[in-house]
Amino acid sequence: MRWLKGETPDSSFERLRNAILTSSLKTRLLLGLIPPVILLMVVTGYFTYLISRQFINQALERSAILETLLLRNELEHLLDRYREDLFDFAAKPLQAEGLRLYLEKAVERGGDDLCGIAYLSRKTPGHLVYLAKEKMILPAEAEAIKPSLLSFFESLKNLEPGQVSFSSLSEMEFPFPEPENRNQRLTRQVFWMATPAQRSPDDDRGYLLLLLDARRLRDLLARHNELDSPARGFPRTREARFFYYFDAEGWVLFDSEPPEKPPAELTTHQVRAGFSGTLGRKGQPFAFRPDSTVATYWTMVEDVLRGKHGVIGLPPPPSGAIGGSHFLAYAPVRFRSSQALAPQPIGGLAFRDVSRLSAAAGYRHIDLMLTITAVSALLVGVLIYLIGRILTRPILRLAEAVKALHEGLRPIRLPYRGKEIVTLQEAINRLVADLQRHLEELQRKDRALRDAGLKKEAPLEHLPTGAATDPVAAIVGRGERVERLKAEIVKASQVDYDVLIVGETGSGKQLAAEAIHLLSARAAASFVSINCGALDENLLLDTLFGHVRGAFTEAKTDRKGAFLEADGGTLFLDEVQVASPRVQQALLRALAERKIKPLGSDREIAVNVRLIAASNADLEELIRRGEFREDLYFRLKVITLHTVPLREQRENIPLLVRHFLDREERRTGRAGLGLSRGALAKLLRHDWPGNVRELQNCLMRAAVMAEGPLIQAEDLQLPSEGGEEEAGEPAPEAHRSAPPASAPEGLNPRQLRAWPAILAEGRITRSRYQELVGGGLPVRTAIYDLQDLVARGLLRKAGKGPATHYLPLPPPRR
Repeated sequence: MRWLKGETPDSSFERLRNAILTSSLKTRLLLGLIPPVILLMVVTGYFTYLISRQFINQALERSAILETLLLRNELEHLLDRYREDLFDFAAKPLQAEGLRLYLEKAVERGGDDLCGIAYLSRKTPGHLVYLAKEKMILPAEAEAIKPSLLSFFESLKNLEPGQVSFSSLSEMEFPFPEPENRNQRLTRQVFWMATPAQRSPDDDRGYLLLLLDARRLRDLLARHNELDSPARGFPRTREARFFYYFDAEGWVLFDSEPPEKPPAELTTHQVRAGFSGTLGRKGQPFAFRPDSTVATYWTMVEDVLRGKHGVIGLPPPPSGAIGGSHFLAYAPVRFRSSQALAPQPIGGLAFRDVSRLSAAAGYRHIDLMLTITAVSALLVGVLIYLIGRILTRPILRLAEAVKALHEGLRPIRLPYRGKEIVTLQEAINRLVADLQRHLEELQRKDRALRDAGLKKEAPLEHLPTGAATDPVAAIVGRGERVERLKAEIVKASQVDYDVLIVGETGSGKQLAAEAIHLLSARAAASFVSINCGALDENLLLDTLFGHVRGAFTEAKTDRKGAFLEADGGTLFLDEVQVASPRVQQALLRALAERKIKPLGSDREIAVNVRLIAASNADLEELIRRGEFREDLYFRLKVITLHTVPLREQRENIPLLVRHFLDREERRTGRAGLGLSRGALAKLLRHDWPGNVRELQNCLMRAAVMAEGPLIQAEDLQLPSEGGEEEAGEPAPEAHRSAPPASAPEGLNPRQLRAWPAILAEGRITRSRYQELVGGGLPVRTAIYDLQDLVARGLLRKAGKGPATHYLPLPPPRR
């Protein structure tokens, strides 16, 4: 903007240069040293972060490939165990009972890994098939399985003794009748192993098959992916990491989701996220094969087919995740078809790992470098400050003392004796003394004017002319909320429903209940009021429902109870939230049936009562805490009214004050009661936790205790002014101390004149201080002198308002 006015960049630079050259020594040192220090720390921190991130990622890659190899080894061990079992069976004659027992033991040992075992004869119909589901094992026909097990002969015809064939994943349907479902058929995704075998030496050789449920292999992946997996060498966070298995053709057959509880069927949801490809093939609608454009995936498949394992760093997914490192670890799953042959890859296992360790380390590194940079800059600044302070301390201290004068005008006293500093200090002190005199005079005049104004009578509104026709005249006030409450009271009185009134203590709940009764059709009948909080459980039950003679030891006569007393009228229950569960149950029954049973009576009595309940607590919160019955709450909450706290209708305080003062004039016989402006301001500032009842009690006390018809602010005793010292009680002996041998240093003549009497009397008030000093000392000057003694640690202020006084403090121990 200055350039637009004709100022050139060169002139701006010259101005900046002159500002630096004319600045203080400390400023020039700070500007010259701190920026290079900060720049050096930032560059160092950046390069150390790059190096640490590289090593952290290497460690994470090694951890991912170790987890993958561990799981791969466990899968290969499982397949090798079942291969050895096939060899053991094939080496001896097969028996049907032996197959069943093996399947039974295998189920008990390994859970549901196996879903069946079968022997298929090539020339005779002597096939043996046993199927397993959980702990149940049933025989089956080979032809009843889809696809038929007999269709496997073509693929097994070249299998030699001592060799085991491992199939790709295929879908099979088994008959598995159960007592409750005789036609049940199960569909399973199965890997099967087969080897040549025969039932006896004389029989033609057939084939022995083991059927492995692919879901059990998926569950093994899920267990390794759990947070508390023993394969994890350190705790892991809940990130979207997972294992998945793919075959030699690149089809992903299943993944490990979810870790907590794998789904019933095989899924590839997590693998497909972010990939495009082919979903589903014959028998496996869940199988997924990424497109050839996914170069990382097909590189992994090629490495697996060559028997290699490895790990690939991946870019973060486009999901907007912040930070973290992504890795793809993989390893081939190998199967040895015979002891004489080397194991060959039959598929691959991949682990998509996500770790925020590098990001967390980066954040920690940034925090540490920020701390080190800040500490370094601080140390440099401290050194510069200490060096510059030696030269600038006297002037700076004097400047600070002058700045502090706005907090209170006091003479400046600095421990420096240089000629220039002393001369400047004396000039400032003379100016401070003149300002003190003028300020004291202005304060005295302001206080006199304000006090005179506050003691004048405040204009208080009378009730409006139409108040006599107000159907709810008992509730004094105006405004939207008060008028709405009155309208709701009138509406509630027109129907014979139960009412719930909610509001704070003293806000007019009983007045609202009485108004509803008086405006209702029950006005001619009784209005019975019960405070539930004033009675214990048994007494409250007796008060509400009554008793018959002889119901208990003291029951000499019958008692009707509140429900019968209010029959035909209205029963008001205040503080209903404190009723015990037993009382709540009795109230609920009485409201539901409109019948009561007095204590000791076997006869139910019908009652015609309208119930109005009131509460100063949040009943819904009590319901959540289990302290109030929800069904009783909804019985009471047919019509709900909310009274208005006084602090939310402060505009009605003058009107209420006039109303209560008029009432006190009639009660006390004192005519012309009024309120000063200061007293009204005091009432408007108060928060009124007791609401209108607290205001009424305050005015009743003031009307009796005030000296004249005009109530002043000091005549109003509010809780915020409480306290024993505020009430004017004498100070305890512990606060009194013997006078010292000499008066403290630095006191002005007025304080020196009053100090001996303060110590002798053990306390001092403002008026007493004025008497001791004499000479018509202004009020503001007396207050200033006493506050100065408090600031020096010689007096302690106690009490508030008219009860304010000051107590001498004992001298410090040496």
